[in-house]
Amino acid sequence: MKKLSLILLVLLSFSAVFAQKSKVTGAQNFLNSGKLDKAKEAIDEGIKHEKCVSYAKAYLVKGKVYQGIFESPLPVFKDLHQNPLDIAYAAYLKALELDAKGKMLKPVKSQMTNMIPDYTNEAVNRYNRKDFSGALNAFEKVLEIQAMDMFKDNQVIDTAVIFNAGLAAQKSENYEKAIKFYKQSIDYNYMGAKSYANLANVLKKNGNEDEAVKYLHKGFELYPNDAEMLVELINYYMFGGEPEKATEYLDKAIALDPNNASFYSAKGMLCDKIGESDKAIEMYKKSIELNPNNFNPRYNLAIIEANKVSELHKETNEIVNAKKYNEAMKVVYAEYEKVIPYFEEALQVRPNEKNSLLVLKEIYFKLRNQKEMYMEKYNEVKAQLDGLE
Repeated sequence: MKKLSLILLVLLSFSAVFAQKSKVTGAQNFLNSGKLDKAKEAIDEGIKHEKCVSYAKAYLVKGKVYQGIFESPLPVFKDLHQNPLDIAYAAYLKALELDAKGKMLKPVKSQMTNMIPDYTNEAVNRYNRKDFSGALNAFEKVLEIQAMDMFKDNQVIDTAVIFNAGLAAQKSENYEKAIKFYKQSIDYNYMGAKSYANLANVLKKNGNEDEAVKYLHKGFELYPNDAEMLVELINYYMFGGEPEKATEYLDKAIALDPNNASFYSAKGMLCDKIGESDKAIEMYKKSIELNPNNFNPRYNLAIIEANKVSELHKETNEIVNAKKYNEAMKVVYAEYEKVIPYFEEALQVRPNEKNSLLVLKEIYFKLRNQKEMYMEKYNEVKAQLDGLE
């Protein structure tokens, strides 16, 4: 009787194992017939069993099912899992780990070969959706797969993926990884000046300012005629502690591209910053001439002109003699009137721009007793500003 019970127990145990492994076979059959929902249900259930936990083929099938979900064009299947590609990738790695006899290498390699374009597409899609962390993860998976021993005979250095991984890392503010990938791009001589410019940018944001400057100058030495490299150097010095040094690079940029309105606008900002207001005005006017729809040089030019009149107004307020004061104030009011068109033209480019409206409101208030229309204009601008709050 005991012997019979033992036989029954063994048979029942074998039956349970067979039932679970049949789920794996069933999942493969459903996959072959395109029934991904049924395939997922079968493999998810079958792989839970303790006898299938160490069954390498179960993980191969699981990988195929989840990769199939990712690759399916049908929303009904794509919605079966939020991130099927990572599930598939982990399953293939597990299949290799459990494969003592090497039977899984060939089928896994076949699936991994297809995962390279799968992960590349996933990275691009996530990047376009502004999921930069997700894009970085996908680009890294491409590089991991390409570096596997199974691909060593035809291993390639995918410089485009390395650079794009740097971009995704930079966008997701993962500066350490961005630095790593941009340095690799430079080592492989990929994307030229852009790799140097981007690397310098992330090094600076990561607090490595000395190293950032080194790469900026190295990039400029190698690519002296590259506009992007020049822009990074200009920005570094212009917004750093040595704005005068930006002049050399701005002049170089203007010489390379004399019709670029942005370079003249930047030169105007620099001249303004170091106290050369007349030169700044000249540069802003040139920028506006080249691009009439550029707001910044118009606004900056208006501010310079307004500041001149404000300074004149302050000097006039120091006059003690009443007659001289009144005569001087006539000049001040006339100069304020000359400033108005600068702000009005700026507002034509960017209507409802608050700072321009605030300055105009102040000027109109100062002129309210000179001409009746300025009180009306003051009220109009005040109402416009109230409507923006």
